[in-house]
Amino acid sequence: MKSTKLWIADSDVSYAEAFREYVNLKKSHLFQVRMCTDQEQFDRIFSTEEIEVLLLSAEWYEVCKDLIRRECVIFLSEGSLPKELGMYPAIYKYQSVENILREILYYYSEAALEEELFTGVHRDNSVIGVYSPVDGISKSKFAFALGQVLSENRNVLYLNLEECSGLLEIFGGSHWNLSDLIYFLRQTNKTPFLYRLNSMVQKVDQLDYVPPCESYTDFRQITVEEWQQLLYLIRTQSTYDFIILDFGSITGHEPELLRQCDGIYMPIQQDIISQGKISQWERYIQILDGMDILERLQKLELPALDIRLSSEEDLRTLPQQELGNYIRGLLYEE
Repeated sequence: MKSTKLWIADSDVSYAEAFREYVNLKKSHLFQVRMCTDQEQFDRIFSTEEIEVLLLSAEWYEVCKDLIRRECVIFLSEGSLPKELGMYPAIYKYQSVENILREILYYYSEAALEEELFTGVHRDNSVIGVYSPVDGISKSKFAFALGQVLSENRNVLYLNLEECSGLLEIFGGSHWNLSDLIYFLRQTNKTPFLYRLNSMVQKVDQLDYVPPCESYTDFRQITVEEWQQLLYLIRTQSTYDFIILDFGSITGHEPELLRQCDGIYMPIQQDIISQGKISQWERYIQILDGMDILERLQKLELPALDIRLSSEEDLRTLPQQELGNYIRGLLYEE
């Protein structure tokens, strides 16, 4: 997929250069940034160059207002904007580039673009499911650490499909989460999905994740067809090498969604209650004619790990702990 041409027009040369270099060096990003820092050159650039997104300093509005046509124009605000700019989207200039990019992606996906980005072709990527009817805490530790280890040298997206993940409490809230992404899919399939997805992505070091659903009610209303559509679009449109699905236990869609996985890890325990739960689950899957699911299943008896996660930093450092070494060994064997 070609990069979208984004121009930043601002007389602050150091700011524009820093923004351009950061985005253009960003691996697999959707934008290719060029810059203009001279208002006298703006007329020529606007008439000769392709501009798909324009990030424009508010002080330049009077100079270029007659040139603006169909481009997605977003103003850089230093606090407030003149009333005549109220019809345009605006982004606060002095915040992290990651936050600015998320907002640009959101506004760009809102624009009524005609280009259809739906390719319908699966890229060379894999969906890895992590599911267990036994111990949800160990499962989530493993799933999150798996994503972190894989993201050390690959592009990875972690999606938590638990009805109550706790991640929003750990990493803080966000403007958008999985519920909003599903809602967006319900509204239209014309607006570019990939830009909306990227506007919602957050990071834990190198690992990308979309904040999980906050409302239990919203979560329960997501249909299996909507989950399937979401996975299909991520696989066909994004540049992720791996999508990690951290399953819950009562979505009601486990068999259908597990079939979307290329491989499934199941952390297990050897006590009699855990073994009873696993046997009951396997019998349930067999009744549903799910032998194909069981064939993709790899049971893991995790080593006895003394991992006390008492802070966000503890979660971030899972790859440097014994669990990270165990996962590296597991991936090496495969």
